[in-house]
Amino acid sequence: MSETKSTQSATVYGRIRDRLEKTGFSPGVVFILPTFLLIAGLLLYPMINTFLLSLGITEGGFTFANYEAMVSADWFVPLIRNSVVWVLLGALLQITFGFALALLLNTKIPGKKVLRGLYLLPWITPAVVVALVFKWMYNPQFGIINHALIQIGLIDSAIGWLSNPDLALFSLVIAGLWKRFPFVMIMLLAGLQDVDDQLQNAAIIDGAPYLARMRHVTLPQLMPVLKIVVLLSVIWCFNQFAIIYAATGGGPVGSTMIFPVKVYELGFEQLDFGLSTALSVFMFGIMLVFMMVYMRVLRNRGVDL
Repeated sequence: MSETKSTQSATVYGRIRDRLEKTGFSPGVVFILPTFLLIAGLLLYPMINTFLLSLGITEGGFTFANYEAMVSADWFVPLIRNSVVWVLLGALLQITFGFALALLLNTKIPGKKVLRGLYLLPWITPAVVVALVFKWMYNPQFGIINHALIQIGLIDSAIGWLSNPDLALFSLVIAGLWKRFPFVMIMLLAGLQDVDDQLQNAAIIDGAPYLARMRHVTLPQLMPVLKIVVLLSVIWCFNQFAIIYAATGGGPVGSTMIFPVKVYELGFEQLDFGLSTALSVFMFGIMLVFMMVYMRVLRNRGVDL
């Protein structure tokens, strides 16, 4: 009797499975569905709630007052300017410096493994620690940078690197560069080691100069890695918070204020959650547009995504 029931259950299960497979449904989806729902809830709920808060939705409807206040605020244009400088200059320097070191470590130099390990130290150092170290190094009274520049005769008196509105943002770009370049270096070094040596040797035999080999042999094969590095560098620079907040808090006089720091200031210091969420949604929109344009440009140039 029990064997008959087991056979019938197996038959019913087999029919259900066959029908699901015919519709293109995979039984494995059932096993990943709980995890998917959990992750979707943790991501989607905060995003939707942030958007609703930015609109100030009530029983009477919604309003764009928070967005109007954001655009008309006297800090809005300087905030965009600072953020653009921070992201573009930071990402450019990180990619340039990281690529140069990757090329160096891809050659046969003594102590290459030791150098590779040392270069990773900034990457594993917490961003707050990096900010405090550079804040001490930039100190006009006992900072090592001013002391070294005075000793070699480049400056006559100490410079307030973080107290001067014209220098503060660029000084922190260097701190961000020091923190982020190891990731770029390791990624591009891995890409360089996958470059076909036969093509390089053929180009050398043909008498192609170094820059020509770099342009026509190395970079095309490095492009799959490079496009990811560029995308991640821009995203990380855009979302950087700890270095600027720990070093200057957005000062002096707002000269280092960028989007994440302003969102924190509005939300947790001024308790203006409507304006803070509106700025957060604006940030999300900027990154979404950037990613769409970036992917479109790569696709038009024939780069596989």
